[in-house]
Amino acid sequence: MAWGITVLLFVLVWCENGSTVQAGEPVTVVIDPGHGGENLGAEYGQYVEKEMTMAVAEAMKEELEKYDDIQVYLTRYGDLETDMTLEERSEFAKSVDADFMFCLHFNMSENHTLFGAECWVSAFGEAYSRGYSFASVEMELLQELGLYSRGIKTRLNQKGTDYYGIIRTATERDIPCVLIEHCHLDQENDQPFYDEDEKLKAFGRLDATAAAKYFQLRSEELGVDYSDYQNLEVAAPASAVKPDSTETDVCVIEVLGQDMETGKVTVQVTAMDYDSGMLYYAYSYDNGETFSPLQEWGDRKQDTITFTMQVPPHIVPQIVVNGYNGYDLYKTSNMISLPSMDYQTEEEQAAELAAQEALESAAMTEMPDAYTEITYDTVSEETEQAEPVSLRYFLTVCAVCALLVLGLVFSLLLLLRSRKSRRRRRKRYSAYDRRL
Repeated sequence: MAWGITVLLFVLVWCENGSTVQAGEPVTVVIDPGHGGENLGAEYGQYVEKEMTMAVAEAMKEELEKYDDIQVYLTRYGDLETDMTLEERSEFAKSVDADFMFCLHFNMSENHTLFGAECWVSAFGEAYSRGYSFASVEMELLQELGLYSRGIKTRLNQKGTDYYGIIRTATERDIPCVLIEHCHLDQENDQPFYDEDEKLKAFGRLDATAAAKYFQLRSEELGVDYSDYQNLEVAAPASAVKPDSTETDVCVIEVLGQDMETGKVTVQVTAMDYDSGMLYYAYSYDNGETFSPLQEWGDRKQDTITFTMQVPPHIVPQIVVNGYNGYDLYKTSNMISLPSMDYQTEEEQAAELAAQEALESAAMTEMPDAYTEITYDTVSEETEQAEPVSLRYFLTVCAVCALLVLGLVFSLLLLLRSRKSRRRRRKRYSAYDRRL
């Protein structure tokens, strides 16, 4: 009897602290397609966020229901005439005794410069621990899909509570909640991931796989078993996990090389952020007047990266770099001034060649008509510049000349013969006259 009570207590403690529910007890999840009704969410071109989140949510639900021991609900089906409040969404999740709530969204940035996927979690206690554990699975799959990871983050409002209302209201009802920003609608880096309906469904299936791994589900229909999947263990924090509110701590550059003939400059950046790591960088060749689009930093734990930038011709390059941390706050590096590079671009070379050809064409057009009367000097100049005359042409000229010479000789012979004939006749006539 005592052994049985001990086992029961162990199971209860494991279920309370672990990320899965007791064996045999079905998992209940609620999927919240962000926005709806009059609340369109982000709009970019032909894309409307409330429609996209609905497509992802339906695909996620359909995929999750292929797993054993799970009950799936949506906060809304299709579109609504009026938008559900955040409290109503969380209250619905509470009414079905949800074990987790997944809030689906797509992102946009104020200056249309940011790109990548991210997850937002509660900053407090068990909600942070469980939210971060699931988000780590979700972000791993999004990166495998090819999206750039903007990380797993918290955000607080002025009252010091969770900024996002869906996370705040769910946490108040003891329901872990993660807000998934799949990608940015207003950035060309991310557009290939959402520009077709099938790609939205792929997002939904990916979200379902993340949930299945997190809850260690299995599916005979799909032929997968995540019973042994190991979730990231995240300790519940004693106080709020505050977001990074300071700029990058270090950002220093060094120029490693300058190609004067092509305008390429190789730069090494050393940057660090001790709170949230590095996320992007952007470079300038005019001392910060203009910057390149944001570039991926890559490994956020890496302190040093090297890249090659293209500097326009005919300027004095003044190189600076902005290093962005995980919360999009940046520090500007030192400035390095380089010698001017007066190389010609391919466009400039092509334009110069075209102008030269146009001048030559115009000069040929303006030559006088006398040019058609080829003189010996002209032929001599052209002959000197031309390629060697072919053998056929040489033999033809020789044959013509020979015929001319033969014709001349023949004419002379005829002329001489004619003169001799006239002399003979004259002699005969003279002899005849004498006889007479």
